[in-house]
Amino acid sequence: NGFKIGSTVNVNIPGVGSVFDGATLWGGAAAETFTETQRSLTIASHKHTAINVTAAEAVFRLDASDPRRKDYRDRVLKPQLSSLCSAIEADLLLQAVRTVPFLVGTPGTVPSSFRTYNEARARMANALAPADPRWVMYSPDANVSLVDAGKGLFNPTADLSKQFRDSYIGRAANAEWIEAVNLPTITNGNKVAGVTVSGAGQTGTGLLVAGLAAADTFMVGQVFTVAGIFQVHPLTGTATTVLQQFTLTANTTSAGTTATLSIFPALNAVMPNKTTSAAPAAGAALVFVGAAGQASRQNLMWQRDAFTAAFVPPPIVAGAEGYNLSSNGLRLSVQTGGSITDLSSTTRVDVLYGFAAIRPMHACRVTE
Repeated sequence: NGFKIGSTVNVNIPGVGSVFDGATLWGGAAAETFTETQRSLTIASHKHTAINVTAAEAVFRLDASDPRRKDYRDRVLKPQLSSLCSAIEADLLLQAVRTVPFLVGTPGTVPSSFRTYNEARARMANALAPADPRWVMYSPDANVSLVDAGKGLFNPTADLSKQFRDSYIGRAANAEWIEAVNLPTITNGNKVAGVTVSGAGQTGTGLLVAGLAAADTFMVGQVFTVAGIFQVHPLTGTATTVLQQFTLTANTTSAGTTATLSIFPALNAVMPNKTTSAAPAAGAALVFVGAAGQASRQNLMWQRDAFTAAFVPPPIVAGAEGYNLSSNGLRLSVQTGGSITDLSSTTRVDVLYGFAAIRPMHACRVTE
């Protein structure tokens, strides 16, 4: 569609309104304004890889009639593409994890029980995440613990055999499982204790907090709860007995005793689009997950529509030969240009892409 760096598409999320008793419209109160929320997907990233081919290689390795051409492609081009795709995967996973407020597990401890992942499933179910399709991306270390713990649980026999021979888990906790080495690590800032709400009745995506000293830090992706603020049913707004978890959406360094933290979800204690059981009370304590400065790897369980990404192949420039490559939603451009000064040629592979968390509460982190 001609998208380029900076292009933005807005995704509308349906609003959630109130339900009233009786025949009187809106229960006799003022009309309730229907409000949609929006998520913006911006083409913000440009990654590429490139190789330079000498004149000799151009003659002896790339000529279409030379049987060694396939060897050169497998030996040189494919590793470059693997590196590019791995970098994209790591970037998308980091962006996804940072947006997810739900978190289970204990930082510094590799989950060794399927109960932890079932707790993640329950968080998603309480947020009304559709049951299918769902995935879990989990670390090799988590795989070691879980395969041993669950070695007698999987059927049919073929799955048991794959688990024993190949460390394969398969399907559990209503999700497909994928081992991944690109899972991101979230590091806490230096201030995780003694932080309180500064001022009652706050709403929106900014939370003013107190109890700080100059240069205290808070890092994007940190998760916390606020005393007395509970999760609500996404449609009815009824309070649950589980404290609402929030994630920080921006790095923050305090200049004094107070600072405003950027958070998700937004604080909204009334319909429409209610997200919390109440507005925070002045002096309410924030409880952060993990210790000050602690780094913890984040496994991720999510439902398909929690996130989305868009890929755009950059155009082939004048004077270059190239083509667009599309595979499983990933779209790249491959183009080659030559230099007359030394008879060399350069091939580069480029991708433009953007990411958006559409329904990040339809996902849950499992920390380790």
